[in-house]
Amino acid sequence: MNDEELHRLLRQHPARLPLPSAFEREVWSRIEADEVRSVPSILAELLRRLLTSLSRPAVAFATILLFGAVGAVSGVTLTKSTESRHGELAYLKTINPLVRPHSEVEP
Repeated sequence: MNDEELHRLLRQHPARLPLPSAFEREVWSRIEADEVRSVPSILAELLRRLLTSLSRPAVAFATILLFGAVGAVSGVTLTKSTESRHGELAYLKTINPLVRPHSEVEP
């Protein structure tokens, strides 16, 4: 049997499937339910898209660079604030006897 014979045979005997009486209403209710999406489904979709985009090398490389830059900037900022506090405490130790460690004995 060739393709033309098969197509002719299929056209002669089309399958007639009776649809349920509420078929159209159920289809539209599913469409409406899909349009009103919940927050967890939106978050899941965003996470899926993020993970899919990270599978591309350029996006993954850019993400690594971004996180590296953010980490470096925050590290430098925290180090500078710690150094300034350390300097302030060192100055306080020299002028205020109550801040000195107990191991030091005053003359």
